[in-house]
Amino acid sequence: MWSQDKAYSDLMQELWGSPTRWNARKTYTDVARKLGVDDETVRNRLRHMKESGFLVGWRLVPNPSLMGRESALLYLEFADPESKQEAISRLARTGGVVIIASVYGSSLLLTLFDDASRALSKRIAGMYRSVKAQTIPGMRFPRSAFRMTVTDWQIVRQMLGDAERRISGVAKEVAVSQRTVKRRLDRMMDSSAIFVMPMINQSRSDGVAYQLMVEGESMSSTEVEKLVAPRIENLVFRAPYSKSGTIFGFYGRNVAEGSELLRWIKAQPGVRSARMSIIEDIKYVSDWLETETERLGGVIAASRGLGGG
Repeated sequence: MWSQDKAYSDLMQELWGSPTRWNARKTYTDVARKLGVDDETVRNRLRHMKESGFLVGWRLVPNPSLMGRESALLYLEFADPESKQEAISRLARTGGVVIIASVYGSSLLLTLFDDASRALSKRIAGMYRSVKAQTIPGMRFPRSAFRMTVTDWQIVRQMLGDAERRISGVAKEVAVSQRTVKRRLDRMMDSSAIFVMPMINQSRSDGVAYQLMVEGESMSSTEVEKLVAPRIENLVFRAPYSKSGTIFGFYGRNVAEGSELLRWIKAQPGVRSARMSIIEDIKYVSDWLETETERLGGVIAASRGLGGG
């Protein structure tokens, strides 16, 4: 079980990490040095994850703050698994939905790019009868003051579904030089305007995928992380979602392992709440992002045509 191999989970954590790491360009040498292995070992492990079908690839996502949005999580509990499955296709066509995670049982956990008033979360919750909905603060992306150009939005649009796409192909589609594409990508990444996120096929995992949300009563999110992270052997992902809450992603051997960890966390002084979910499938949504990036590029082009610069 490679997902239970500490060497693989360490690599996954180094690459998955958290939003603060997704805008950092890392070479195999950088990762190998951090893990205390050689470059070839890193290449082989990544190749194994890709060949197994677990690591699908990497997607490029714009910083939600540049779109007038912010990250939010919406937990939906349906009456039965069938209703949940029927809702997925409709939600995949809903603007603002970034990720649809199917939770074991009758629930969905949506990652949204919502506005400050949570208008999208409220609209989605109202789309279904007899559905329990809970809005949760999303992952805290670093804010960016980067000024996007028409060319920037065109480049982003070309790479939404494949962050590893060849620069030459992007340059041809956008009608600029390869040097321009590389320079603009570097600037956007350095300014946290874009992030590169991994995409996985959960059905190819050989372990139980857990998502754990812990909220502190008298602890900050950093203190929550220091308390919980050392207890998780195969930790893959961790990120604050509020001043006192942290979300963790990890792989376990069985359900009993997750239940034992949850009981321990709830018994700790200073913990307000803890929720454990088993993720059975993940769907990445990008159609609306293509439309939105095209629209935002058009707005800039129109403003320039009107003398907006």
